[in-house]
Amino acid sequence: MRFDRLLEIGWDLPVIESSLLRALGEDPKALSVQLDRWVRGGKLIQLRRGAYVLPPRLQRTRHPLDRVANLISRPSYVSAERALHLQGLIPESVPVVVSITTARSASYDSAVGSFEFRHVAPRWFFGFRELEVGGGSALVAVPEKALLDLVATTPGEFTADRIRELRLQATDLIDLGLLDDMAGKSGKPRLQRFARRLRGVVAEQEGTEL
Repeated sequence: MRFDRLLEIGWDLPVIESSLLRALGEDPKALSVQLDRWVRGGKLIQLRRGAYVLPPRLQRTRHPLDRVANLISRPSYVSAERALHLQGLIPESVPVVVSITTARSASYDSAVGSFEFRHVAPRWFFGFRELEVGGGSALVAVPEKALLDLVATTPGEFTADRIRELRLQATDLIDLGLLDDMAGKSGKPRLQRFARRLRGVVAEQEGTEL
């Protein structure tokens, strides 16, 4: 494959997958050699085995990292702190794009960004939507599920003090009833305790009783 042909195929794609190129009739062995050569030459950036992006200087369309994350591991959606920041619930920018997936857990570091995928059972794979982010769109957890995903995939108890350390803002965007419902359906006491404590912290911040 010539590189100008790769550009023609891939310069509008969030992720270029070798499986797509093979499906277009490219010889698998020759393609593997060529892709490796382009990566070493700085013409391609490898995200994981079989998944690549063009360097920013060669991209015609700049896609948000959150959309890229959706395609590195499928099915997946962006969640935890990253999803909370995207929706204005925590102030700090989150450099690592954390996603929830039913595939295996994995982490990938590349020149375009860092990605972490946390495995969950299929019954816990819900609570996300398509969200406009960074000039594009991506599948992102709703605030309530992002919070519960964070707790479910992070070791340790989320005490009231630990919840305060999240520095949650715009808490009116959190549907506490939905959070309680999701936590209850999980069947996990740790998530149910978190939901109760969060309700208390929100009431404390707002100076009201919920």
